[in-house]
Amino acid sequence: MADSTDRTSLLGDQRSGPGSPSYVNAFEERRQDPVARLLQLAFVVVVIIMVLLSLVLSFVQAAKVEGLYAMLGLSLLGLTVIVIILAKFIKSGDLPQEKSWFLYVTGGCILLESIFTDVLLYQ
Repeated sequence: MADSTDRTSLLGDQRSGPGSPSYVNAFEERRQDPVARLLQLAFVVVVIIMVLLSLVLSFVQAAKVEGLYAMLGLSLLGLTVIVIILAKFIKSGDLPQEKSWFLYVTGGCILLESIFTDVLLYQ
């Protein structure tokens, strides 16, 4: 039987008390400078505008020509939902803040996909 006074975590011999480094790092407040925050907000707004534009254009083209064009917009919307879920995981602390660069990479990929979708819709 395990000792009830044992305070080691399941992953190793790390202590999780108020004096431990992992406890302090989990609750330290990280502030962004205003320029970085503004650039992040601008990037998110551009990605959202492009996704909405591609979604509307794909539905318009699907109504005119063929219904399969709507699938392009829906797949783009599905990828965007996955990125939103990932952002919520990072914001809640389930994923480390150091991994937030992945959001920018996936946001850039979604931006490129929305451009390619627009080109494909009106070639």
